[in-house]
Amino acid sequence: MNKDTIELLAVDGGGTKTLAVITDANGNILGEGKAGATNYHVVGAVRAKESLVKAVLAAFENAGIDFGNVGNVKKAVVALAGIDTENDEKEVNRVVLEAVKELSIKIDRLQVENDCLSALLGSTQYKAGVLLIAGTGSIVFAHDANNRIVRSGGWGHRFGDEGSGYWIGKQAIKSVLKMQDGRGEDTLLAKLILRKFNFNKIEDLYNWAYSESYSVDDVGALATTVDEAFRLGDPVSKRILERAVEELLLLVNTAVNSAGIHQNEFDLILQGGVFQHNHYIKNQVRSRIQLSFPKVNMITTTEEPIQSIIKRGLKLL
Repeated sequence: MNKDTIELLAVDGGGTKTLAVITDANGNILGEGKAGATNYHVVGAVRAKESLVKAVLAAFENAGIDFGNVGNVKKAVVALAGIDTENDEKEVNRVVLEAVKELSIKIDRLQVENDCLSALLGSTQYKAGVLLIAGTGSIVFAHDANNRIVRSGGWGHRFGDEGSGYWIGKQAIKSVLKMQDGRGEDTLLAKLILRKFNFNKIEDLYNWAYSESYSVDDVGALATTVDEAFRLGDPVSKRILERAVEELLLLVNTAVNSAGIHQNEFDLILQGGVFQHNHYIKNQVRSRIQLSFPKVNMITTTEEPIQSIIKRGLKLL
């Protein structure tokens, strides 16, 4: 019996979910599978491997491919969050190889890398470019079209992610708590945040913040609340958004200059929920980057990261 040959397996894995897709040689998706987190910093190596295996199995099933009849996978790109240091690279590669062994599939060309880097290389097709992601977290990758790759930010919600949805939401909560004890001015954020979480008083917000129910995603979702308060004329919210713009610009400027492309033509891709839902931040970032780097080609995309990762996979030798 002839074995099925898979052109491309692409995986986009993060701190909350993982998406695996199987495509043909043109990048058309034949099947997809979803599972939980594969960022080992968030769920640990064992659960990360389990999620990876589950997502890949589901992708084959969705494509109608008998897993027992798979001959080989020509190319695979496993793009995961949490690959930030040399130690991360070693640990994640070990996790991926264990998953591949458990799946009993043969992969001719396997690429394991940071999800944002993979998305950048796929989106720009290896031309000089920068990817700025501002979603729940924030990070920048820059590529000089040769071999130089630079990263800025992306150090997670505890110590980084400046300008992200989570960072904006955290500033909003801090402003409400300062208002509560008289250290800060009155802000519409108090009313809007209590309403969003269905809390009766600010103490409920504080209790939630230190409970097991607290989540990074819920705080990140408050970025839209800050935008709402800003549009209603709240000065505290405006200052939060202005600071977010400054932080995002610092991420970009640092990466562009470090990559040595500040005088060159390059693509800048803006991606993530902050740019999709907050027009003030998007417009400010776009206009000010254009002033700093006149040769930049600005791209705001709603394309899902997996599409960029597929493009990255198709270009692998």
